Amino acid sequence: MPTFHRAHQIGDSIRSLLHGTWNDFELLVCDDGEGEDGTQDAVASAAGGDPRVIYYKNARRLGMPGNLNSGIERTVGRYIAVCHDHDLYAPDFLSAMREALASHPSALYVHCGIAVVDQAGNITGEHIGVWPALTEGNEWLRFMLHSLHCPVCALTLVRREAHEKYGLYDPTYGFVADVELWLRLAARGDVVYVARPLIRVREREANHWANGQSSRHMRSIAAAQRKYVGHAGGVLKSAAYRLRIEANLSRAAIRAGAHRAYRVYRVSSHHAVTEG
Repeated sequence: MPTFHRAHQIGDSIRSLLHGTWNDFELLVCDDGEGEDGTQDAVASAAGGDPRVIYYKNARRLGMPGNLNSGIERTVGRYIAVCHDHDLYAPDFLSAMREALASHPSALYVHCGIAVVDQAGNITGEHIGVWPALTEGNEWLRFMLHSLHCPVCALTLVRREAHEKYGLYDPTYGFVADVELWLRLAARGDVVYVARPLIRVREREANHWANGQSSRHMRSIAAAQRKYVGHAGGVLKSAAYRLRIEANLSRAAIRAGAHRAYRVYRVSSHHAVTEG
């Protein structure tokens, strides 16, 4: 569980994992925050002395995905999940994900449906796909190439051997390095899906630094997709996916420009009314 200045929410995330039906795990909390912001105390309070919870404070800021990779390198388990420090996990989250992945030896990772909650924990929506329990890797990769919006809605449970063979998160892709990893693993193995909302994904805080960065994230996702179009099929299929990626990126840029223009209009109209 990588964390950065989330002392106000990390306790609930930790407790939801500790109270689950699967007990044979360790939870490494990797604190990338600077200074004393109360995170360590919040983790200790939530753990209540449970030896499964191990807290690390990075000596220097690693950023994301550096903090993710540092944590994964410390793990010892057969399966590895990156759990967000503000999300909430169903009691059978770990058991269901583990069982699904263990049942399909050809798969390298498993993902699941989600419920979206606001900052207060109220459910605002659900995302549950209609995909089969097991999808052939290249078929899943082709599906991911259709859109800049990633169908893996939250996190995954990954086989340790997949990281050992195919690597960790690539810092080249920054905040969306997870998307590149899921593409990379799909190019090497199959993908499992649990069609239930096992995670309540919390919307980010209004002042979170990643808000307003969608254009940058879309460009990074497009760069990751270009890297794997060669796995989509023959020359013609690869060329078609390249065209699709560029078209999706252009549409995203147009939408972002329209959104910025609307925000400027709203601000200027507000000033005109208040000044008038």
